[in-house]
Amino acid sequence: MIGNDIIDLRAAAVESRIHRKGFLEKLFLPGEIRMIREAAYPAITTWLLWSCKEAVYKIVHRNTRERKYAPQQFTCHITPEHIGKMTGTVLHDNHTYYYQSLVTNDYIHTCAATDAFLLRETLVFTDQQPAGNYTGFMQQVLSAKELFYKDETGIPYILHREDGRRLPVSVSHHGMYCGIAKLKEA
Repeated sequence: MIGNDIIDLRAAAVESRIHRKGFLEKLFLPGEIRMIREAAYPAITTWLLWSCKEAVYKIVHRNTRERKYAPQQFTCHITPEHIGKMTGTVLHDNHTYYYQSLVTNDYIHTCAATDAFLLRETLVFTDQQPAGNYTGFMQQVLSAKELFYKDETGIPYILHREDGRRLPVSVSHHGMYCGIAKLKEA
């Protein structure tokens, strides 16, 4: 399974209240808060951690169909690869999930998977889209034989028109940015 999340850093700076008393404690574990406070760019680290938790939450939601706001049940570990690229793991309910994040001046985009191998088998797309209007972008990403749809619980899939295969896809949008993660063609 795969999940993704995107954070428009300009929108996050305007919309959020990360400096409000109790904000960090509500979302993050003590080790994560320490990581944020010791970071050269605390706001970027805050949104990186949030993006990792949210990408994994989408996997968990797909598997359980439960909508449950519990960010402290997700424990993030970050491994800087090079400037702008982070990888690591998120632990949740005795399961390890793997992620890779791209951090730019404009956005943070995280793709997560249940297995590190799946990250290598995932195609990741990012584009600037007005106010969550990702329909046109989705059509650019899909082939002519693929159809995007959401099931009765709102979980997104790609349906292959020729053989009826149904594959998971993850869509995320925030502010002016949209991120899509889908598995490579089998």
